[in-house]
Amino acid sequence: MNIIQLKEGNCQNCYKCIRGCPIKAIEFKDGRAAVIEEDCILCGRCVKNCPQNAKYVVSELDQVKAMLKRGERVYVTVAPSWAGYFSTMEFDGLSAALKALGFAGVEETAIGAYEVSQEYAALMERGEMRNVIVTACSSLVSLVEKHYPKLIGFLAPVSSPMMAHARMMRECYGDDIKVVFIGPCFSKKSEARDPLAGGLVNNVLTFDELDQWMGDEEVSMNGSDGEVAGMAHPVARLYPTPCGIIKTIEPERFHHYRTVSVDGFDRCIDLLNAMEEDNLSGLFVEANICAGSCVGGPVMRLKKRNPVVAQGYISEKPQQRDERAAQSCEEKLSHPRVFANRAPHYDMPTEEEIAKILAKTGKFTKEQELNCGSCGYASCREKAIAVYQGKADINMCLPFFRERAENLSNTVLSNSPNAIFALDGDKMIQDLNPKAEEMFGLTRQDAIGMPLDIYLKDLDFDTAMREEKPAVTKTSYEELGKIAEQTVVYIDTHNMYVAFIKDITQETKDEEEMAALRRHTVETAQQVIDKQMRVAQEIASLLGETTAETKVALTELKKSMAENAGE
Repeated sequence: MNIIQLKEGNCQNCYKCIRGCPIKAIEFKDGRAAVIEEDCILCGRCVKNCPQNAKYVVSELDQVKAMLKRGERVYVTVAPSWAGYFSTMEFDGLSAALKALGFAGVEETAIGAYEVSQEYAALMERGEMRNVIVTACSSLVSLVEKHYPKLIGFLAPVSSPMMAHARMMRECYGDDIKVVFIGPCFSKKSEARDPLAGGLVNNVLTFDELDQWMGDEEVSMNGSDGEVAGMAHPVARLYPTPCGIIKTIEPERFHHYRTVSVDGFDRCIDLLNAMEEDNLSGLFVEANICAGSCVGGPVMRLKKRNPVVAQGYISEKPQQRDERAAQSCEEKLSHPRVFANRAPHYDMPTEEEIAKILAKTGKFTKEQELNCGSCGYASCREKAIAVYQGKADINMCLPFFRERAENLSNTVLSNSPNAIFALDGDKMIQDLNPKAEEMFGLTRQDAIGMPLDIYLKDLDFDTAMREEKPAVTKTSYEELGKIAEQTVVYIDTHNMYVAFIKDITQETKDEEEMAALRRHTVETAQQVIDKQMRVAQEIASLLGETTAETKVALTELKKSMAENAGE
């Protein structure tokens, strides 16, 4: 299941997530944008950049609550950037709140960070790696594994502070405990699921999930934990700040390695490209995807925590709680890490196939490739490749389809047999088509900007607006010798009207002639019926008289014959 999910009903096809995604790990299909898990490094930019809140991060809060409800011993490792997020809270207050929620113990991830730094120093002392890339950032690790697999050998084979601390806590408090990490990062959720990363963290919560949980449970954030645990080496609290890792290692332990610290995606890309292309060596590179390092993590940005301000709350000075360091600080373990080539494979189109895709959006020459970036891709060619690979939709070219729509609209307007007026909310003419000019003897130059009622009458604007449906009227323009059927449509979202005027003069004339013909036919038919009735009545009268006379004659004949028979 993808860690970043889509609320399909919210996606409005603006492509802002694609524009903001530095590695284009978003596909657009069936009118919706979705994260490509195989490419994604979970930097969180798409979640932050989406203006419609169409993307969200899967929460593990219910799973954590279920563990606590079952009565399991659950320990928390809290990322040192907590001080920048909960800037008004002391750690003993945070520890007390977490224990009130049911956690068995609360410690700082920086405990594991110090041990990780010691392993980095040991790597440099051995001098076996040409370059050493170190980071607490699982997004940076994903970037190398998925998009710079040639540099995997430069990743220091050491667990992250999160996983190292989880190992130390399990060793100290029992392997049957559960461990939950709380921090500012989405990608830690992926690291916790990755067996190669160590598999020692059960669930990951973000600071905002914890903040919401404490609010829902009405847990006090101003309490105090009398048994709060500190750490033996406070300098490791600098890990979430730029150069934080480098500052935890004594200068003499770098040996021949030159230190380089980069934070922010673009700077990381620049350095990785240089390491891949320029055969660099002897570098000890501290890299973090987020600008400002972890204090500029995705949750910090989403919750408007300024990384510069947040960094000011991070201190290496010993705190009062450090007088009683956590028991896990005493654990001295190795923290190995294994990396893998996770680079996705995509077929590349030929030049001919790219040309065919470009042609579908009206790009037949280099000059026609606008490279405007509205689709989210840096160039038309890059977008064409994405279309070929199934990541993008051909219809994402906004300039082309806007131009096509405008051309289609202009063609319809220019060739419409009806007069069309576009009006603003005050019924002032904004545009009209050639048929309108012809029908009412107008010119665009004179008509645009003028009130429509100067030229037309009896349009039912009120009904169109009130009932939000077309309002139809029939009007005679005697001075023009025309009869018109007038339809007014109100467009609420733009507060404008469109009036369609159909010349029904000939149609009305034809209807009147047909009605007259029908009346004449009815009158003629009635006359025929009346005449036929008179004839029938006359015939009936004659038949009646003849029948009576016949009856009398036959009766007389019968009587005469009877008398003769009696003789």
